[in-house]
Amino acid sequence: MPISRVLLVVFAGTLLTLVACQEKEVVWEPDPLLTSAEVEVIRDVVILYSDSMKLQARIDADKLVKYTGRDDPRDEFPEGVKVTFYDKSGRESSSLIADFGVRQGRKKEIKVIGNVLFKNVEGDQLETEELIWDEARQLVYTQKFVLVTTPDEKVWGMGFEANQNFTRRRIFAPEGRVSIEGLPQ
Repeated sequence: MPISRVLLVVFAGTLLTLVACQEKEVVWEPDPLLTSAEVEVIRDVVILYSDSMKLQARIDADKLVKYTGRDDPRDEFPEGVKVTFYDKSGRESSSLIADFGVRQGRKKEIKVIGNVLFKNVEGDQLETEELIWDEARQLVYTQKFVLVTTPDEKVWGMGFEANQNFTRRRIFAPEGRVSIEGLPQ
């Protein structure tokens, strides 16, 4: 075997050994949710909304993830949320629960998603998959399918708007109505 070939094989073997024995740099990227100074995680949250020292609403959640960045400040309730509304005399008037919620700080609204149930003290209730609470206008609304059940009837359709006490409401495009009177319970 010519000496140049032997040198080539030895050189290639040495090169492979050096490359194979190098330490590999492990790139670790931390979870931005746990390390970002713009994110706060809070457990067992209670948030109170009042106006002129009168309680208007209470938010309860198992977990709040607060994104405090300047571009998109928001609060997320990834483990579900309950909002209780109060009338002018401080009595509970209505409540809503959902699987997930997000409050857009600049918009002053909360969007709740998944198994949304909104009901008042008279026994009326709304079921939908998405509902938005406009804090400033004290309204709740959706463009999604809704089912409203009262002690007398069930009404369903697309789109809905009500005051936050759920005493005045309308379905934008009603699709059906059935009287509950006489139906088996």
